[in-house]
Amino acid sequence: MKLLSNQQISELLTTEDAIGAMREAFAAAGEGAHQGRVRTSASNGVMLSMMGAVIPGAGIAGAKVYTTIKGQFKFVIVLFSSETGAPLATIEADTMTGLRTAAATAVACDALARPDAQVLSVIGTGVQARSHVPALMQVRKFKEVLVAGISGQQELAEEITRTLGVPARVVTVDEAAAAADVLVTVTRSATPLFDGKLLRPGVFVAAVGASKANVRELDDTAIARAAALFVEWKPQAQQEAGDLVQCAPGTFDWNNVLELAQAVDGSMPYQRRADDIVVYKAIGIGLEDVALAGLAYRKACAKYGW
Repeated sequence: MKLLSNQQISELLTTEDAIGAMREAFAAAGEGAHQGRVRTSASNGVMLSMMGAVIPGAGIAGAKVYTTIKGQFKFVIVLFSSETGAPLATIEADTMTGLRTAAATAVACDALARPDAQVLSVIGTGVQARSHVPALMQVRKFKEVLVAGISGQQELAEEITRTLGVPARVVTVDEAAAAADVLVTVTRSATPLFDGKLLRPGVFVAAVGASKANVRELDDTAIARAAALFVEWKPQAQQEAGDLVQCAPGTFDWNNVLELAQAVDGSMPYQRRADDIVVYKAIGIGLEDVALAGLAYRKACAKYGW
């Protein structure tokens, strides 16, 4: 069994690699099996969580295990052969988690956002914000990026302009919501960030920051205005997607919620209209982690001669 560090992952994988891996994984999602997230909390506040997947087409199975201590996460993925059952690798997965989350959002954006989207708004300035902007730039030719948050907004805007060559500027949360063609929320807010009435017709919203049932970034109005709602995997979303779980009865119908795999493989019974508001609610699922870990392992084998 091999060991891969965060540093090695950053050398092995690109944003483009991650997007390709997510597209491939969701296209074949029906062939494998998902393992929902399990969280275990100790009396001292330490939380241990795990989620995984079996991906027969890639010949792998695995699980991501991680701790949460004082709001900080540490991730490890254990990868197995689905043919022999042999352990293949243990992978330090902090770098990979940022890559896979943004890549999955980019796949959703590519499938569901308007082709002519020009303004990208990002609410949040942390690791996920920094991962999402370059990933989304891979699937749409944005002319401007708007940045909103509670700290570090100017630094992030300058970094985006410098590294990606697209004009970026700081705005308020409400301005970000109202001006976006594509809106990404990547915060740790426990309550809705803005009034859903602000969303403009045709916007694609990716709500990524909240991954527990007791926190949310979008209000009932935003959800109710959506012509289509997408999640990564409905059984887990019904347990953890606070943006949806906390909605008042009648705001939306779970029977009408679609999965990202349907958007990728072309089986969704939804045809986008130009003025539709489309919401993608992400919480992170094991399929994403295991698929990207499999790609990292294959690249490591080629590079290191394993």
